[in-house]
Amino acid sequence: MTKVVVVGHGGYGSAVKRNMAMLVGVPEEFYFVDFNETDDLETLKTKLKDVVDEIGRNEQILFACDLAGGSPFRETAMLCAENPRFAVVAGINTSAYTEMTFNTELSAKELAKLAFDVATQSVLIYPPEE
Repeated sequence: MTKVVVVGHGGYGSAVKRNMAMLVGVPEEFYFVDFNETDDLETLKTKLKDVVDEIGRNEQILFACDLAGGSPFRETAMLCAENPRFAVVAGINTSAYTEMTFNTELSAKELAKLAFDVATQSVLIYPPEE
């Protein structure tokens, strides 16, 4: 079973947790990390290390970051480079988080692909272009 660590800037993790609680509940496989305005990179690294230690380094872990290229993404990508059981996905939306809650039996990399697919397919424009 894959564990999901939601991490991002300025309360992103906490906000996703509240959002999920309203829609589908918060599964025990999900963890939430905030990279706050007063945090430096060492604080973020410590928060990520603590959650990985809590989960266990032998588990499948998918890090879900707010955006590609930011500090949370870079730090989790470095963790992924050290452990083949870890993966990271960035920029996904509520539809993807909701779908992930029902599919944690997938590996971290499979769950990342599912999140990517759902996020890209759920974006729409209204009214549709002709």
